[in-house]
Amino acid sequence: MSWRRILTHRFVVVPLAVALLAAGWNIYIRFNDDGLIEGEVRDRTGAPVSGATVVFFERNFVYYQEKQRTMTDAHGTYRFDGMQVHVGQLEARTEDGRHSERRQLRLWFRAQNAEVAPLIVDAPRG
Repeated sequence: MSWRRILTHRFVVVPLAVALLAAGWNIYIRFNDDGLIEGEVRDRTGAPVSGATVVFFERNFVYYQEKQRTMTDAHGTYRFDGMQVHVGQLEARTEDGRHSERRQLRLWFRAQNAEVAPLIVDAPRG
């Protein structure tokens, strides 16, 4: 039997392909597992909202509880570091009572870096 025929046999190709896929996935994880969650807070007109509080809620067995909070900068951007989670929710709140809808965040693996679509703050609650 020739080497070419052995190397192209399905019992060699399929396990090799699975091993390469697993190695590629692990390399991707290694370079994207810093636990960074980043995004922006904007108003209905699309303008950035500075000084907004962004709250991250982590899911436990029964409900979501607040895990961490941060403030937006002058450009309306926020960043959470070292987040070791799979699932959570984000919400933005402003000093004048405006808030965003809670945004569900589902990650493929623990501590995956994620860039979140803008959180849009709306009219005050009440």
